[in-house]
Amino acid sequence: MNETNTSQNGLFRDYDELLDIGVEFISDLGMTTISVRELLRLDVGSVIDLDKPAGESVELYINNRIFGKGEVMVYEKNLAIRINEILDSKSVIQYFRRELI
Repeated sequence: MNETNTSQNGLFRDYDELLDIGVEFISDLGMTTISVRELLRLDVGSVIDLDKPAGESVELYINNRIFGKGEVMVYEKNLAIRINEILDSKSVIQYFRRELI
């Protein structure tokens, strides 16, 4: 790390260096349970039906922590996610509370 960008205690002097740090973006598109028999029958072109209807919102995670909700869409011939909601810390706590009940 460059000394000109850090203070004596090792912290950044400004936020410019933080802007280029990579984060892991994850979206849970759905899940399903299949038998081993069904698994062995899968081939190229097989379709696996997920337990989430089309158009339903998906949770968005940054570094394995929920940060919002979005919607799967097609953008320039690729799958993409439109962000519909970015949660604040209070909403994240309420979301986890609902999951635990």
